[in-house]
Amino acid sequence: MSSPDLPESAAETSASLQRRASGHALGAHAARDPDAWIAEDTVHARAWRHRLHRPVQAKAHGRWLLRLMLAFWAGAILWAALAQVDEVVVGEGRVIPSGQVRQVQNLEGGIVAEILVAEGDAVERDQPLLRLDPVRFASSLGENEAKLRALSARIARLEAEAGDAPFAAMHGGPEEARLAQQERALYVARRQALRASIAVLRQEAAQREQELAEKRSRARQLQGSRTLLARELTMIRPLVAQGYVAELQQLRLTRQLNDLDGELDAARLALPRLESAWTGARERARELEARFRADAGRELSEARAERNALAAAGAELRDRLRRTEVRSPVAGIVKQLKVHTVGGVIQPGMEMLEIVPRDESLLIEARVKPADIAFLRAGQPAIVRLSAYDFSIYGGLHATLEHVSADSLLPERPGETPGPYYLVRVRTRGTTPTGGGKPLTILPGMVATVDIVTGRKTVLHYLLKPLIKVKETMLRER
Repeated sequence: MSSPDLPESAAETSASLQRRASGHALGAHAARDPDAWIAEDTVHARAWRHRLHRPVQAKAHGRWLLRLMLAFWAGAILWAALAQVDEVVVGEGRVIPSGQVRQVQNLEGGIVAEILVAEGDAVERDQPLLRLDPVRFASSLGENEAKLRALSARIARLEAEAGDAPFAAMHGGPEEARLAQQERALYVARRQALRASIAVLRQEAAQREQELAEKRSRARQLQGSRTLLARELTMIRPLVAQGYVAELQQLRLTRQLNDLDGELDAARLALPRLESAWTGARERARELEARFRADAGRELSEARAERNALAAAGAELRDRLRRTEVRSPVAGIVKQLKVHTVGGVIQPGMEMLEIVPRDESLLIEARVKPADIAFLRAGQPAIVRLSAYDFSIYGGLHATLEHVSADSLLPERPGETPGPYYLVRVRTRGTTPTGGGKPLTILPGMVATVDIVTGRKTVLHYLLKPLIKVKETMLRER
């Protein structure tokens, strides 16, 4: 037995002697009282079992603690390997107008009647800014509309005359009714005059027809008389030759026959003239009616062309009258007001005020360090944080990188951060912050911080980054 085992053997020997002594004492006591011996033996057995189980329980607790620690570190490593965080490039900048400053002008000019805004006011699209005196354009427009109403009534009359139709009623106010009544009276008068002229021509045609009929009847009568007279003369000639009838009677019949021939020739010659006069009277009646309608049609075409011209002029005058109320072309901020006097004269095309547009999307111009420029590409997402609004309360604005300057720039103003920089522009997707709530009121010139997301990496990569750098650079000294 080696020396290190001696103390343990002595301890075991001592414990054995104590157990034997206890056993002898217990045996002596048990000899006196058997129940007491049983109870004392039970207590010693329990104590002995407790001593045996205590090391086993301690070892089990240690194993569970070790397992929990291993599970915790395994979960942490797994989370670090899977969880990703954004890799960003930070730039400092400010909000700039996304559109050019709008200069508000008036084409015709005029006299200032009312100024409705002041410098620095926020205005919406189509909001009135100034009002010019509308009297000049209102008067011209009223005159144009009066001519247009009168011309419309005239066109209604001419349409009825050209189409040989009744005069159509016009709808409108008292002025339209008055003009319609005037044109209706003129329509009736012209129609009556036309009918009277046509009636005269038709009466003349009827008279010529009557004369023609009489002349034809006279020609037929003369033809019959000549036939009888010629027969009588033929019958009397043999009697004159035989001396039964005087020659003077033959001469008288011959003279009568010649007279009848003359009258018959005159009647026959008059027939074409009378027919022509009758036909001419009828044609003149039809021609008069056709000319009346043709004149009405020509006047109708001219009136319609004039109405179209007046309508176009009226539209232009209404547009001029509408422009006497100068409205904002965009939503924005009044930057500079160049008109300050009510009653002052505005020259045509004169600049009256300037408006800085306030669009739903904002343009932020920021400066980025040259060391970060290699990771920037147009189209990358970004978050804009405005210094005027607490990021922890309002959040930021989602944006997109639109432009990266082609070359580095140097500060031009004294007091700016020295050193080169790249200029980038990002455009927001609205004015509603990422933290929710109502859209923010954002003005040009506000200072902003831009976080441009260039990629994503795991937490484990960031934790191992120092080790990776050491690995890449170690053992390289000369």
